[in-house]
Amino acid sequence: MPGARNARGPGKRAGQAKAKPAREAAKSPGAAGGRDDARTRGRRSPPPKFMPERLPALPPRKGVRPPAVHDPHAEREASRYERPIPSREAILALLEQSGELMTIEAVARALQLSAPQDLDALTRRLAAMLRDGQLIQNRRGGYGVATKLDLIRGNVIANAEGFGFLRPDEGGEDLYLSPAEMRKVLHGDRVLASVVGVDRRGRSQGAIVEVLERRSPRLVGRVIEENGLVLVTPDDRRLHQDVLITPGKDRGARSGQIVVVEITDQPTVQRGPMGRILTILGERLTPSLVVEMAIASHDLPHEWPAAVLRDAAEVEPEVSAAERKGRVDLRDTPLVTIDGEDAKDFDDAVYAEPNERGFRLIVAIADVSHYVRPGSPLDEEAYNRATSVYFPGFVVPMLPETLSNGICSLNPKVERLCMACEMQVDHDGEVERSKFYPAVMRSHARLTYDKVWRAIGLKDADARAELADVLPQLRHLHQLYKLFAKARQRRGAIDFESNEVAFRLGAGGEVVQLGAYERNDAHKLIEECMIAANVEAAKYLQKRRIPTPYRVHAPPPASKYDDLLEFLREFKLSLPPIEQVTPGDFSALLKKVRKRPDASLIESVLLRSQSLAVYQPDDPGHFGLGLESYTHFTSPIRRYPDLLVHRAIRYALSGGKPAAYEYSPSAMASLCVHCSQNERRADEAERDVDERYKCAWMEKHVGSEFAGIVSGVASFGLFVELTESKITGLVHITQLPNDYYHFDATRRLLTGERRGLRFRLGDEVRVQVLRASLEDRKIDFRLASGR
Repeated sequence: MPGARNARGPGKRAGQAKAKPAREAAKSPGAAGGRDDARTRGRRSPPPKFMPERLPALPPRKGVRPPAVHDPHAEREASRYERPIPSREAILALLEQSGELMTIEAVARALQLSAPQDLDALTRRLAAMLRDGQLIQNRRGGYGVATKLDLIRGNVIANAEGFGFLRPDEGGEDLYLSPAEMRKVLHGDRVLASVVGVDRRGRSQGAIVEVLERRSPRLVGRVIEENGLVLVTPDDRRLHQDVLITPGKDRGARSGQIVVVEITDQPTVQRGPMGRILTILGERLTPSLVVEMAIASHDLPHEWPAAVLRDAAEVEPEVSAAERKGRVDLRDTPLVTIDGEDAKDFDDAVYAEPNERGFRLIVAIADVSHYVRPGSPLDEEAYNRATSVYFPGFVVPMLPETLSNGICSLNPKVERLCMACEMQVDHDGEVERSKFYPAVMRSHARLTYDKVWRAIGLKDADARAELADVLPQLRHLHQLYKLFAKARQRRGAIDFESNEVAFRLGAGGEVVQLGAYERNDAHKLIEECMIAANVEAAKYLQKRRIPTPYRVHAPPPASKYDDLLEFLREFKLSLPPIEQVTPGDFSALLKKVRKRPDASLIESVLLRSQSLAVYQPDDPGHFGLGLESYTHFTSPIRRYPDLLVHRAIRYALSGGKPAAYEYSPSAMASLCVHCSQNERRADEAERDVDERYKCAWMEKHVGSEFAGIVSGVASFGLFVELTESKITGLVHITQLPNDYYHFDATRRLLTGERRGLRFRLGDEVRVQVLRASLEDRKIDFRLASGR
């Protein structure tokens, strides 16, 4: 959702109900002017160059030759390097003035660089600018300024039918890619494309100009043998090309086995990909293998390099007297953490007290930036992962557990370092003023959402007795939440209800319980406190112009919005034209339909119409939350952007100036792209596992009947969402009462020719589980008697 649940969420779980931190529905660093190299980092993006761009100012060295072209940053370069070359800015200006692609030899001649060490430095700098998306390079080695060539950078999103889309890095409309274009690439590749026309559906159509970065070369699939050849059919249906295994590289795998493959030769227009088998996972897919498959399929970093473990082992497990110096002492302030039952890492603690102007609120966040320093092995691996990935019963953390569950976690009754955001909130729920400061704290209690809600909402006597010491503080927080909720309503923030499914696993990894994830006011009060702190962090850094990643949620894209309006017309509902629509319009519509039996369907369609939330170096605001400024500050244990925000705040508190900050605007732009990509990767991995577990659960219920609602209508049948579990399956047209059915795509309607039966979106039905396949991720229903 594009609303509040992304503000923060529970931490790690151990084999219990899933309550992963939602992302709104909701890092390839480089440094402008820095001397860069182009070494790659294993299979994924290049490693970050986190050394500060700002070094102690030195006078230009004697004997330094004047630049061959006008370079406004020549003095900066001369103060940094023994043999300075023209800055990135000068190189960009040269290429822009040229008006055509230039080879490295041509660039060197224009800049009057001929010495071997200067040519080496130029090679590294051009490679880094290429990596950061400032330049493009054609197959003949010509360099040009990407933004001047009307080319679009982005990720390839494939469809199982063979076509695909380019999702632009800068947001906006996706670009349609034909099956012919898709033969050059695989799902997940990063490419440069140009707009070449409009398809028959009115979508912008693209042609791939250059593949910038290939997706992870690893994938999971099943072995098949054809005419003496060994091939692997990818498990991910979007990877629509089988991989031909190089002779002698099959590791003895037999037909039908599930394997991990590494692509060694990328696809071309003439032939498909080739590769070698790395690992044999098993003969058949079981629930216990689902997470392992997702980790391999999405190439999630999950093993700690030795240097990272050494780095983590050197971190002291307790706060020292020296570390307390210069920090505000909050140890006696009754801060508490409120998280899920199975959380293991605690990013945030809260405290509120009433005063004459409203409430004083303190949001204390784990000071991860104190322990994870730029350029360290811990930092490089955190950058590489960019986010923790949450599966039912298992988590792939961004930081080693000695930090995430230990010294960085705000565990109860122990001293911890934190970054505090202290706010004065008025009686209208608006933040009047705020300040940030490093502090030392001691959490007074580790509380859970359920227990807090039972104490303050349900007035449960046992819960109130157990929480007697902190009950006054919880009442204050709940009162403050009500003020925040009114402010949220005034600004029209969209409040989507979660359709997330919670799983409980058995000892063998099997699903033993499934149900809808429930939220109460305890969840919401924490969310609102986190949103308030996130907003203040964004404002603080925006005012000081320190480069930082902002959390951006744009208004709905035009194509999605047009489809939404068409959908709403069938339900006699409406929204204003896209030029006039506000978050409040969505919020009012949700409120209007909330008690309807088809509310869940309408809400899910409204949610799918929204833009994806991304990280960007600019701050145009957050549409879903109705906010002009927003970032992520509150979860640095599990999100790399939050760690970057903490570093920016720490730098601003020290009096640092924007121009001297270690992350330049271009470096921050690359970091934002990297973090957004890895967030999408994590989302996809989590979604894959969820879908598998839903299928595993339904395999146990073949023959059972459930109430549901028609959530989709197609020419081949109906999609039905079960009312309680929110699991979706297909009623194939052959499972409908015997008739010849006409499909009305505009009205999303199936009508029987002889009997006149009509099936449309929102119909309430009763279905029986016909079959379910963990392997195919498919669930089939048939209509129960009496519909």
